[in-house]
Amino acid sequence: MTNRIFFTFSFLFISSVLLAQAPVDGYSKGKGNASLVTSASFESFSKFYANDGLSNLGRNTQAYSFFGAVGITDKLDAQISIPFVVTGPEKSLQDLSMFLKYAFLKKGNTSILGSLGQSTPMTNYQTEGLFAIGQQAGSIDTRLIIQQNIGNGFFITAQSGFTKRTSPTPSSIPVSLKFGYGSNKIYTDIWLDYQYAFGGTNYADGSGSSFRTLGIGYTKIGGQIYKPINKKIGISLGGSYVLAGRNVGKAVVASGALIYSL
Repeated sequence: MTNRIFFTFSFLFISSVLLAQAPVDGYSKGKGNASLVTSASFESFSKFYANDGLSNLGRNTQAYSFFGAVGITDKLDAQISIPFVVTGPEKSLQDLSMFLKYAFLKKGNTSILGSLGQSTPMTNYQTEGLFAIGQQAGSIDTRLIIQQNIGNGFFITAQSGFTKRTSPTPSSIPVSLKFGYGSNKIYTDIWLDYQYAFGGTNYADGSGSSFRTLGIGYTKIGGQIYKPINKKIGISLGGSYVLAGRNVGKAVVASGALIYSL
């Protein structure tokens, strides 16, 4: 499979409020290649990981996202994501995210890449209560990505790094593992994402602190399947489930996307 095909389905479900899968992968797009993605994600939970364990707290959220990416050179990619979030009576543009990804080394079936990303709130959205859109925190995200192609279209990707958020929101360490298969006719993967937050407050800890100070962590599994319709257009479906966490809902997420390759 070409890098162009892999890149098409690599970034389908980017919405930080829904704790989506890792925003970068282990493939380079290739100079001059570009993709546009429109996606929708639907999250639902009835239990929330609060200070004293699982609480009976639930909500439904929808996120609609526009994503664009381009290969600046054969080794350097750039991408941008703009999400619009609807939860209860609240709806707003959320955080603009931009990433650069560079392929440092490719030796045999092993690739090593690095990424640098920045996000910033786009509006003065709601940060408090059950229907909070987000935490109004800017961030700088750095990651090291290692990908191993294991033959016959199968691959494994591992990545980790550090996400520095503006005060008072705690910074965090993300870790992601992905196993997948791709061909010219279909692509599918399964993934595990983990995030550890440094300090911060817990929901219902009696402090009465702003939701912006919550330390958000989670362990989440998910997967997706991508099918090209023709050389330019493809569709994808995906889902995820929160196994454990801190200050997050025990959520189920379903996602869909339409991808157009330029």
